[in-house]
Amino acid sequence: MKASKIFILGLILCLVLSASLFAKSWNVIEIDRAKTVIPGESVNLSINLNRGGFEIGDFRLSIYYDPTAVTFDDAILGDIFTAANWEFFEYSTEVCGNCPYNIINIHAVADYYDDGNTPTQLTGPGEIAQLQFTTFAEDTLECVNLPIGFYWDDCQDNAFMNTKRDTVWLSDYVFDFSGDNITKEPYFGGAGINCLDLEDAVPFRFLDFKTGGIDFSCPPPYMCGDINGDDKINLLDPIYLVNYLFRSGPAPNPWERGDVNYDQEVNINDLVYIVDYIFNHGADPICE
Repeated sequence: MKASKIFILGLILCLVLSASLFAKSWNVIEIDRAKTVIPGESVNLSINLNRGGFEIGDFRLSIYYDPTAVTFDDAILGDIFTAANWEFFEYSTEVCGNCPYNIINIHAVADYYDDGNTPTQLTGPGEIAQLQFTTFAEDTLECVNLPIGFYWDDCQDNAFMNTKRDTVWLSDYVFDFSGDNITKEPYFGGAGINCLDLEDAVPFRFLDFKTGGIDFSCPPPYMCGDINGDDKINLLDPIYLVNYLFRSGPAPNPWERGDVNYDQEVNINDLVYIVDYIFNHGADPICE
């Protein structure tokens, strides 16, 4: 009986410790990851508080991006705060002095003007900010994975405060574009240990940060419009498609070869499209 009680107490202790460890990473600030982006396209990336629901009255973000691959267009306050009538939002950009990137600095305050219009919602989860970029129309970006993440140069970077401004929440763990833990890496791995000695507010390591970014699409491994796979685009391609569609002939290999108008189907519309391209100087085939 005594051994049973010891076992039960040990189990309870393990559950408590596990819950505590799990709670360390309960609040996650994460930048979106846009997939299959074609070079030259515009991209909007949300910055989200994915879990948790702590009170927020003020926050600052510092985010890096590669100016040789994208142009930064704008930043706006996220949905959860615009719906709550947050009063102040601003951003600025600068060249990073310790890295090959540009930095976007964001600052938002709930009750900034103190005009009695107190925000109605101060917690997450949800979108806290949104970044808007235009990617460069360069073939060299095809298949490239481009990180856009968080940067720390001082203790105000990527810090969140409560409405009383007596508590500040700092980074706990930081993860890179591949999901690897980069905590404590200089400038990219979170707030330094000196940030735990703040005088005006009590600091807590309370937030995990996840890098996001852009995955550029790869060109198809075949000539778009070459339906029969002979590395040419000519009369044989619509003939091949006629045989497949109406005479139980072999399918294009891969199947996407036949979807020359890129509507996710292979049908008579693709036949009309490729005939128009070959004989009437119509629009180029689009396979991706």
